Amino acid sequence: MRALAFILALTAAGPAVALSCMQADPQADFRRAAADDRSWIVVDGEMRFDEDLLPKTDLGAQAPRDAVEIPARIEGQGLSKEGFTIPFDRDITLRATCAGPWCASPASDTRYLAFLLKEGDGYVALASPCPGNLHPNPAPEALDAVQTCMQGGPCAER
Repeated sequence: MRALAFILALTAAGPAVALSCMQADPQADFRRAAADDRSWIVVDGEMRFDEDLLPKTDLGAQAPRDAVEIPARIEGQGLSKEGFTIPFDRDITLRATCAGPWCASPASDTRYLAFLLKEGDGYVALASPCPGNLHPNPAPEALDAVQTCMQGGPCAER
């Protein structure tokens, strides 16, 4: 009986899985965007969208899932060499992705330092389960660091 209980205990324990992400780094996002052949802009603003449309984390979903595109709006200031001085108030697309069972979970009605990809006539905010491209409630130091990058100053790696 003990042997059966031991075997059942071993088989009941599922595999331990976790998502390993790098620390969020706005300067790394700036360097990545600057090196990309595609066009990017940086905006400090509040993003609004319907959170019910976000994909849900599902630990049973191991197969790749398609990205979910959600209508969103950002209102704030775009980055120029002079700082966050360009008014930005427009509809964008929030593209939320999953990595296996883990899915992006940005929050609506939240201020973001957002790296937006230019696609066609619009912009796309890329949200993944790991931090990057969307930095919620940015500290003044993060905004200053990205502005320094834009001005050609040091854009250091952490």
